[in-house]
Amino acid sequence: MKTIATKYISLFAAAMISVALLSRPGAADAQTGQDYFRPLQQMLVKDGFDGTAISSLFRNPAVYFDIANISRFFSHRESRLNYDQFITDSSISKARRYMETYGTDLERTEKTYGVDREIITAIILVETQLGTIVGNRPVINSLSSLASLLDPVVREQVWTEISNPINLSKEDFDAWAARKSKWAYGELKSFLQYAQREAINPTDINGSIAGALGIAQFMPSNIIAFAKDGDSDGRVDLFNHADAIASIASYLKHYGWKPGIGPKKAYDVVFHYNRSSYYVNTILEIVARLKG
Repeated sequence: MKTIATKYISLFAAAMISVALLSRPGAADAQTGQDYFRPLQQMLVKDGFDGTAISSLFRNPAVYFDIANISRFFSHRESRLNYDQFITDSSISKARRYMETYGTDLERTEKTYGVDREIITAIILVETQLGTIVGNRPVINSLSSLASLLDPVVREQVWTEISNPINLSKEDFDAWAARKSKWAYGELKSFLQYAQREAINPTDINGSIAGALGIAQFMPSNIIAFAKDGDSDGRVDLFNHADAIASIASYLKHYGWKPGIGPKKAYDVVFHYNRSSYYVNTILEIVARLKG
């Protein structure tokens, strides 16, 4: 990890703009001057990232503490999502056209991984409406802000700023923040690895409020583990359809997808992608309609 991290930071250090550490109003406790990202930077350096370059990254004016995004986690609920919109005749027709447009990529992927083109298409339909809606939140900000909650001082300050609008006890918030920040820190490190490996400026990548990105909406740790170069151009770009198609197939194959898979096993495999019965049942209904 140390070698990869140091190499990544060196790659982007020259590109980072030197400005004050606090790049947005409200990014610090006005009474104590506490920098929300200071403890996070220290953790990254401890884990092997170059200190000078980490400081440069977090001085970039595009990198700021996104407290509004943290607040969104308390209003987002899976049960409120309208997955039924994806099983309408119109949506199924769009999915069929997608299969025609990317037929060569889907056929190649199906032969390589043994994963049905219909399941890949169904996931892309639900995740990003066939690649048309991939998220507009800077991934570096989403993950860094959540990861910063590992520090108890930062966590306390965030609680004072968001506690009024949310119906949550302080104890529940602390438990959520401890769990979510640990997860986000791991994803942040994977994100930096991915950006280094593909020579991408991390401030240029947008995604979901949780940091999922690309047509497949992969979390960074899944990119490192499963993402593939579908069009053999030497890069893994999750905003490229061929790469997204191959990456989804790689992920599903890992969790047990096989040609002729049965309904129960298919359910279990898709559940790994999104642990929601509503989601899984919608995906499998789309598959059934596309095969029909």
